[in-house]
Amino acid sequence: MNKVGGFTLIELMVVVFLVGAFVLVAVPRIKTGTDINVKSASSNLTATIKYLYNEAVFKKNIYRLVFNVDDGVYWIETLNEGEYVRSSDPYHKPRKLPSGVYFRDVVTERSVGRSSLDEEYEFILFLPTGFVEPAAIHLMTDDEDRNYTLETKPYTGGTRVYNEYVELLRK
Repeated sequence: MNKVGGFTLIELMVVVFLVGAFVLVAVPRIKTGTDINVKSASSNLTATIKYLYNEAVFKKNIYRLVFNVDDGVYWIETLNEGEYVRSSDPYHKPRKLPSGVYFRDVVTERSVGRSSLDEEYEFILFLPTGFVEPAAIHLMTDDEDRNYTLETKPYTGGTRVYNEYVELLRK
């Protein structure tokens, strides 16, 4: 006699219940692509700021981190014979923000109270004395519900990241 094997309806219902419970618990904990991209953008900006702080001090040169807010691109310029020029160093090449992440604005003490039309690009200065211009870099995501703020620390070259829009320098 041949016996045909199979699952009972109760066994299938138990498996479906367990898979559903797993999905209910696991899915909210999985980060979305935008969350990963904004954390990546924050990390890259933080590393760039610390790098420029160290470069300015060790090479005794003035640098600036320049932001094209509209295009989501930033790059490094160095002061050379009284004029800022884009650095030819391969580590200083322009970077674009990841997909779904945008600059909302970049606020420095220099830009407070100034119309955004006064200058084409915003920038943060890095001086050879070990000073970084106080600034707030505001990032936003596609849905504009999520805002992030990176605050520069003037005397350490570090940054502090907030998971919201924080107005650090008054306009």
